[in-house]
Amino acid sequence: MSQDRAHDGRTGDSSLLRRLNLSAALGAFLAAESLTLRELRAVVGVSRPTAEDLLSELLTEARVEETSPPRTPSSTRAAGRPARHFRFRAESGYVAGLDIGAHKAMAVVTDLRGNPLATHRVSLDPSLEARDRVRAAIDAAQASWSQARIAPADITGIACGVTGALRAGEGVHDVREGPVGSALAPYSLPGFTEIDLAGELSAGLGRPVAVANDVKLAALAEHWKGAARDHRDIVYMFAGHRAGAGVLIDGQVHQGRHGAAGEIGVFPALGWAPAMERLHARGAALAAAEGVGPGHEGELVIASAARQDPESLEVLIEFAEVLARGAAVLALAVDPEVIVLGGGMSRGGAIIAEPFRRELAKLTLVPIEVISSAMGADSVALGAARMALDTVVAELLAVPGS
Repeated sequence: MSQDRAHDGRTGDSSLLRRLNLSAALGAFLAAESLTLRELRAVVGVSRPTAEDLLSELLTEARVEETSPPRTPSSTRAAGRPARHFRFRAESGYVAGLDIGAHKAMAVVTDLRGNPLATHRVSLDPSLEARDRVRAAIDAAQASWSQARIAPADITGIACGVTGALRAGEGVHDVREGPVGSALAPYSLPGFTEIDLAGELSAGLGRPVAVANDVKLAALAEHWKGAARDHRDIVYMFAGHRAGAGVLIDGQVHQGRHGAAGEIGVFPALGWAPAMERLHARGAALAAAEGVGPGHEGELVIASAARQDPESLEVLIEFAEVLARGAAVLALAVDPEVIVLGGGMSRGGAIIAEPFRRELAKLTLVPIEVISSAMGADSVALGAARMALDTVVAELLAVPGS
């Protein structure tokens, strides 16, 4: 039924109907590469004069612009004057995604269709103080904007992924402070429980910044642009300088009541912490022997295992099996379509994936496909950009008073 009239057949509040129609029109442009006026009318369900009015307003607001028609074979082109095509202006705003980790701060900036325009990464000392780490992230974000030649005023949304932080309904908390158990000691950055991370980032960047768990954002990125694009229900296993997990249900990150969904690594019976300690100890020994600095322990163990070093193989296989046990627990709980291996350790290929698959198959009821991440080191920052983009689009389509 046309939105020119209220659902009960009587003329509705014209101001509210106009806002509803305008939101529907913008949503139609967001969902399509381009639209003609006729196509806009069909999607929104309004008369031609109303469609013309809506299009005119979107053009005036610079949310939409005229564009070239899509290429079609000459044999299929209709006779007469071709229809005008219009597209959503992805460059009418930009979002930034940040990743603050132990060894790096990274930023990515995208347009409003999620096309990455620039990234900037800086290496960090794992012992760096909290405010210096935040300052490095702010600098990385501003450097990415400069690389993309984007003015700070054009940034319309920012989000940040950080280890140990949870995005709960009442705000952002470190998992050690939340009501999700006692004596929890997950990995968290030094000093981050003593600062207002979102507040400091917002003050430094001049925009509100949302903060979320980095592993959950990496899972979101994998669904958005990575190996899990064609799947809706996903268990994501992060294996890097630490281990973590995230769950997507129907394409959305499942947070849980306190934002702690997927935090199975804190369950002592799984043995994640001891396996990680042994992996890092082996990596540290290899780094010392080869004169390599911190932050490359996992890569060194993988390279050593590939050379068939028995000790490296042992700790790597143990780590893969322990990770698989956690994945099996989540898989039995949510019955996913696919399990994604992400994080730096996932780049070990079969040397990680095969023992993971073998152990998983022993513990699950049905075969579950296991795929390796296609995102690499950019996953958390891209997931943060996706989170910021979702917020910006929701605000664009919001209808006050509806």
